[in-house]
Amino acid sequence: MNRIILHIDFNSYFASVEQQANPFLRGKPIGITGKQVERSVITTASIEAKALGVKTAMSTWEAKKICPSLMLWPGDPKKYAAITERFNCILKEFSPNVSQFSVDESFLDITNEAEDYFGATCLAQALRKRLQEECGEHITASIGIAPNKLMAKLACESVKPNGLTVVRSEDLISFIDTRPLPALCGIGRRIEARLNALGIETFKQLREFPLEDLQTEFNSYGTWLHEAAHGRDSSAVVSSTQKGIRNMHSEDVKSYGHSYTLPQDTYDPLVLKRYLLGLADKVAWRMRRDGIVSRRVSAFVRFGDFSSHGEQRTFHAPTANGLKLFQIAWNIIQPHLGYTPVRLVGLSASQLTQGPEQPPLFKKDRKILSVFSSLDTLQHRYGSGVWQRASTLSAKFKTRSSGFHYDHEV
Repeated sequence: MNRIILHIDFNSYFASVEQQANPFLRGKPIGITGKQVERSVITTASIEAKALGVKTAMSTWEAKKICPSLMLWPGDPKKYAAITERFNCILKEFSPNVSQFSVDESFLDITNEAEDYFGATCLAQALRKRLQEECGEHITASIGIAPNKLMAKLACESVKPNGLTVVRSEDLISFIDTRPLPALCGIGRRIEARLNALGIETFKQLREFPLEDLQTEFNSYGTWLHEAAHGRDSSAVVSSTQKGIRNMHSEDVKSYGHSYTLPQDTYDPLVLKRYLLGLADKVAWRMRRDGIVSRRVSAFVRFGDFSSHGEQRTFHAPTANGLKLFQIAWNIIQPHLGYTPVRLVGLSASQLTQGPEQPPLFKKDRKILSVFSSLDTLQHRYGSGVWQRASTLSAKFKTRSSGFHYDHEV
């Protein structure tokens, strides 16, 4: 039986929540920031601000230059989490098969509830009305309906804000061919550049490109690209009660990462080490929490003149140890320090696999691993900020201090 999948994505989510909560902000261009100073970035731009050219991850000074009337507003993560929990409860009333994709996106398998695409459209309209009643009329969402998750998300992204797009099985190819390559979730700038180098600039060209050549260039990812170009995706909508902890076979988690914009530009390597180590511990905790280990570390540094440098390195033994992640990340950025003061540091872990870290060979390392096990128990109970290394005590982290993409859980 063909599935019917609904993808819902809230428009300018953080900004819309603030506009719903504060009538003074409604209808005005606002930018949600990580902290209320000029050294921050825009984490979310309101619909009005986007219309004037303001974009997510843009620095606040650049955004103000484009839109002098832009109002900068500090983010409130607890408020957004409360609204997310509220709308996910509503979604579960329409279908038991709900999978949260991000803080403002979810998938629903409505095959049984809708029966056909007319029923799916009616259900989407009823869902939208219910969300407006429960969450507020200023919090809008775009909805995509299609035979699978990948195409439902592509449909959802095609009309914003507040769109409703239905793509039936027989219309998949014609719909895909109207979209640019980067519109598909899974084709970023680097993948697009590599495809362009092969002479592939459209989905039609991607479908016609030999599968064997795609596999030679992209390995197993080449198979995914081939299937995606045909509108095929077999991944299921798995609810949180079914999946328990994150499952790497059913989730789209590709990496774990954090970044931090420093309070002041600095040349001091000790200061940079403190912040980078703190970020590495945050990343490592999230991986251990989800039962994940990594074989690749990416480190990123942005300088005061807004130039940047980033590299990634792969290692043999998978790990979820913050100190090991830090050591590799520091080796990446350390040779590039000293010429220009640093503004931002970031770190992410990728090439993820399910399972615990391999037990260390030496007794000292085994003791450290047992300490982390105890600390993780505390973090599960009291939150991620319950402990901190002595060497990072002078590094003060603030919630969502940066809107750079490493700052978000995926």
